[in-house]
Amino acid sequence: MSVAFLENLPNWVLFIIFPAGSWLVLGFLTLLFRAAAKPLGFDDIDSDILDTATQNVMSGAYVVLGFVLVLVMATANDIDSNISKEASQIESLDRLLVMEGSPAAQTARQTLLAYTKSIVSDEWKGLSGGPRNQKTRVYADKLFTNLRAIEPISIRQVALFMDVIKTGDDIAQYRNLRMMNSQSRLPSLFWQLSYLTLLGVIIISALRLLRPSSIRIFALAVQLAMISWLFATVMILDLPYLGQVKTSPEAFEKAIELILARH
Repeated sequence: MSVAFLENLPNWVLFIIFPAGSWLVLGFLTLLFRAAAKPLGFDDIDSDILDTATQNVMSGAYVVLGFVLVLVMATANDIDSNISKEASQIESLDRLLVMEGSPAAQTARQTLLAYTKSIVSDEWKGLSGGPRNQKTRVYADKLFTNLRAIEPISIRQVALFMDVIKTGDDIAQYRNLRMMNSQSRLPSLFWQLSYLTLLGVIIISALRLLRPSSIRIFALAVQLAMISWLFATVMILDLPYLGQVKTSPEAFEKAIELILARH
């Protein structure tokens, strides 16, 4: 099952697929090992060795997935923070243009508003991995053309113009950072290794069930479910612009409201 397919599924489906899939594979391998127990010599198993192997492999899986989960959550928080800063800079630029007051500044304000609206309505839905929206890019280029067209006259306008240029540059940097973050995700090698680790846990659990008991079956099923849910959580949070738990354009929507309130 490819990551490209899984990442487009709803979150609740992922939380069902991973444990259910793990249980099905566990059941299949348990039946397979029981059938091949005598030919392969599995009928004389060492319970202590299997207990130690089960504990070590599961502990290692928990540590690795827990560590990666913390990294993914930190990245998601950074993305949210940068988006808030970008929206704040847009609102600040509009305020500076109001204070500057020239006709060129008012033209730039109109373009800034159109650019911000385009982020929400045109560009946001493509941030999950698609190309940059050309309509929003056109508005961005037009905005900076409008900013360069401002010609300050008074000392006050010169001072404001310096802040306008700096804020416009900050907006461009945050936009580029947002675009790069939309393409950032864990490498495929991590997912391949994670699948192999999960398979290893299932294999050892299947060997452990050659001599089943109710409490042993229940304990292994719960452990597999916990690892599977942790695995699914990492996958969900690794896609900040996709799925149900995704970054919202709310900060830009609030900036639009503030800009419109000044018109």
